[in-house]
Amino acid sequence: MRALIAGGCGFVGMNIAEAILRRGDDAVLFDANPLHWEAARAFDLLPGAYSVEQGDVRNARTVAAAFINHEIDAVFYGAAMTSGPARERASPDQVLAVNLLGLVNVINAAAKAGGVKRVINISSGSAYGRHRLYGEGDLVEQVTPSEPETLYGITKYTSEAVCRRLTDLLSMDIRSVRLSAVYGPWEVDSGARDTLSPFMQVALVSLSGETAILPRADRQDWVYSRDVATALLALMDAEAPDYDLYHIASNQVCGVQDWSVALKSHYRDFNFTIATSSQTPNINLHGDKDRRSLSGARLSDDIGHTLPSEPTAAFRDFLDWIIQHGAFWSK
Repeated sequence: MRALIAGGCGFVGMNIAEAILRRGDDAVLFDANPLHWEAARAFDLLPGAYSVEQGDVRNARTVAAAFINHEIDAVFYGAAMTSGPARERASPDQVLAVNLLGLVNVINAAAKAGGVKRVINISSGSAYGRHRLYGEGDLVEQVTPSEPETLYGITKYTSEAVCRRLTDLLSMDIRSVRLSAVYGPWEVDSGARDTLSPFMQVALVSLSGETAILPRADRQDWVYSRDVATALLALMDAEAPDYDLYHIASNQVCGVQDWSVALKSHYRDFNFTIATSSQTPNINLHGDKDRRSLSGARLSDDIGHTLPSEPTAAFRDFLDWIIQHGAFWSK
């Protein structure tokens, strides 16, 4: 496999690249930002080969050149602006351009280049909108209604429809995945993400020697970034998946306070607490209530891939990564 990863120097993109390289395949990281030197150092030690194509997905000619320069046979579209209200208000055109126009540019370039087995569009549970918060039971693909309110959620929902249409028009194999809330290695404040995970926030506080003040105790479905990458490769490798939309979710119901306990097991001087009425939280959980879980049954039943559901091993692996690669978060 030689896969092009749009957004390859971003959070999920670097996890995909790492997984590809670890198994000895090749990756082309297409991104407006350069690859962080610490990630490059780690990737250089893996058996696969990689290259970085610095460019903007909004520029169709630059995207096409990346396919001309490399014999690409698999594509992951992970370029995105995860916009909050301020960015939506200031730059709605840029959010739509990266999340939708960039996707179209990459799919068109893949179609013209030929030889691409499959394109996977990385969508989000945000496409469910209010149904992500309200209601009972797990969210199920193409059963639970999608009513996104934010530009990020709207563009992710729309991207799935665009992929279905281009599948027919271009006779290509294009699949979409909705990710649950992701945490883990290689999370980066790239300037295109307004919602850094509370797991990263707590880790940074622990490294600074401060006390993490959580606004509340949460119990939500979180999915580990390396498990996401493994699941994406399983879908890419699958012979003939039955569906055009899958969840990537572990039903790993845990809380940021559980991660805080794991951090304290190593950083003995680190402290955390749930905010009292007199305290101001310094950790943002991005909501005052817990999200509903995304069902992972379709992916498991259709292609036989099930993500780990117990967070202990993921916490241990993440902690090992911080110890080895903590310089990644240094300015």
